[in-house]
Amino acid sequence: MKHSGKGKPLTVAALSAFALLPTQAARADDTAAEIRELKKKLEQTIGEVQSLKSQLHRYEGKTAEQDRKLKEVRTETHKRKVADASRDVEPGKSGSGHAPLPFFIDLSHGLSVQSLDHADSFHLGGRIYVDGGGSTQPEKGLSETANLTQARLQVEGRLRSIWEYKFQYDFVGGSNAATVGAVGGIRDAYLALIHPGLKPPFLDNPIEIQIGNFYLPHGMERTGSKNYIDFIERSLMSDTFGAARHVGVAALTHGANWTFKAALSSTSVEDAALKPTADYPVPLWVPSKAGWISTGGSQYFDVTARATYAPIWSEDRLLHFGASGRYHRPNDSTAGNDDRVLTPGANTYMESNVLKTNLLGTPDLSCGAYGIAGNPAVAGHCVKNLLGYGLEGVAVFGPASIQAEYMNAQYNRDNSRILEANLAGILSPGGSSLNYSGYYVSGIYFLTGESKAAAYQVDNNSGGGSFRQIQIKHPLSQGGWGAWALTARYSEVDLNSGPYQGSTFANLIALAPTTKAKTLIFNSGVNGGREQDVTVGLNWYAEPGVRVMANWTRVMALAAPYSQPYLNGAHPNTFLVRTQIDW
Repeated sequence: MKHSGKGKPLTVAALSAFALLPTQAARADDTAAEIRELKKKLEQTIGEVQSLKSQLHRYEGKTAEQDRKLKEVRTETHKRKVADASRDVEPGKSGSGHAPLPFFIDLSHGLSVQSLDHADSFHLGGRIYVDGGGSTQPEKGLSETANLTQARLQVEGRLRSIWEYKFQYDFVGGSNAATVGAVGGIRDAYLALIHPGLKPPFLDNPIEIQIGNFYLPHGMERTGSKNYIDFIERSLMSDTFGAARHVGVAALTHGANWTFKAALSSTSVEDAALKPTADYPVPLWVPSKAGWISTGGSQYFDVTARATYAPIWSEDRLLHFGASGRYHRPNDSTAGNDDRVLTPGANTYMESNVLKTNLLGTPDLSCGAYGIAGNPAVAGHCVKNLLGYGLEGVAVFGPASIQAEYMNAQYNRDNSRILEANLAGILSPGGSSLNYSGYYVSGIYFLTGESKAAAYQVDNNSGGGSFRQIQIKHPLSQGGWGAWALTARYSEVDLNSGPYQGSTFANLIALAPTTKAKTLIFNSGVNGGREQDVTVGLNWYAEPGVRVMANWTRVMALAAPYSQPYLNGAHPNTFLVRTQIDW
């Protein structure tokens, strides 16, 4: 049979297709194998991602205390490497031609030097605050100003693992040796002993003994460093009732999430004077030939204590509670030296301290100094003691946090001394008991995601149970924009005690028909004023130790103190900016 010539190409094409079938099948098998291999790799990758997520979750759950321990382990590892390197070379030589130094040097935040075994350390640091702003109603204060409010140098360190020390001097604070008797620029100045032999079996850490000039443990905002508070100035409450630095002795310790500190102290170099003036008289029964002279008498003493507990504490979560108490006995002191306690409100500057806008203040609650029947002037002794307490709380959830404190001060007075002062013509309003209080509620929100919980600390001998430098996620020096935060605070202090207050008190005094009536109204109570402030602010944390802050504060309500009736109903506004660097 003959085939048509036209059918030959079709036959060849068909045969060629059959010949290619095994090749195409092999390629299909290869593709399927590749797909199976890719699926296998994808499943492995998903498993690895899940494992990494689990590890990240566990890491995020670690406490700040665990993070510090991890840093210590890394430092110890580095120390061993340096020590091993020094043993592997001849004395006086190393891979670079020099023996490794027997200590670490860190210049990232001031000058820090630390021995390899951590037994000895030294840090040279300081701070500078440059403030400026103005007030819309400078009734008692400045209308505008720009100035240095702090310029400090400090040294601190550790000796032989068991001694710690700190000395801080403020060049802006100045001195007044004529009245104070000591350099007024001294701030922190103490020596502390942390010895293993002082560790009871039921505590995690030894009891630390601290002697010198330091903040008394009374209140959170007052105890913590001003470098790290959320506003330019502390609240009205802290400036009025918070204990300043005093010379004394303290015992303190802490655990993983709690702190305790108690102190016995006396005078402060920040007082109006170091001790009572030389007004204490020679007793009447002492003959003049004995040669006794008038002395300054006994200065005051303080007993203070503070305890804190944080049941929740992680990198971005915190729940903190605290309580503090204070017993203050004036002895022979008056407002002439013990002005912070015996004239509450006299050092309260509307949360805008550089402008010195003071809208509060009582008379000298001790009745000052007076003389009877020709005897030398003697301390009034109208105040027997002060009993104070404070409550505090902080809650942090991610970038948002809220903080609040309340303080109360109960003045117990001697009615017989008040009567004596009245007979001598001394200003002595009020009765045997005066009660004053104050509080604040504040909040901060980090727009860039930082959290205050990561800056919480329990192991600081001057401010345990408070905050240190926040951990900035993207510092300016590393190409970021630093950390940004919005702040807000409401605060109140009430220094009025008696039936008549504010404009009612002022009007009754003005309308009283006789001097005796005026005196009765005036002495019915002690009116130091009542003030309510609102502050809002914006903070920029450019680097660790570099911060710019802007605060606007408005007095929402004001009942004027006895000495400034014209301030009733005033609503001054202040605006301040601070540029801060600390190292």
